[in-house]
Amino acid sequence: MSSLRFKVVEEASNRKAVPVNIPAERPQEYYASKVFNRAKMYEYLPIETYKALINAIDNKQPLSRKVADSVAEGMKRWAIDNGARHYSHWFQPLT
Repeated sequence: MSSLRFKVVEEASNRKAVPVNIPAERPQEYYASKVFNRAKMYEYLPIETYKALINAIDNKQPLSRKVADSVAEGMKRWAIDNGARHYSHWFQPLT
């Protein structure tokens, strides 16, 4: 068992560092640029879904399953348009 540990540590120590590309622009130019905010919601959601979601956010109103499914579809389209290759969406109760 201990030889396996030493082998794993040796393999890890022999790995080469992955180069990191530092963005040329200042952080405030790209920070939070990939956030599904209200402007993106308005762009990617049907107007009725958008209104129901904003009402739920601002007034703590419950969402119907139909609205939740529509939001998930809009978020999926937005994520794919932003280069996502894998997508998962999960509504979690906040109670």
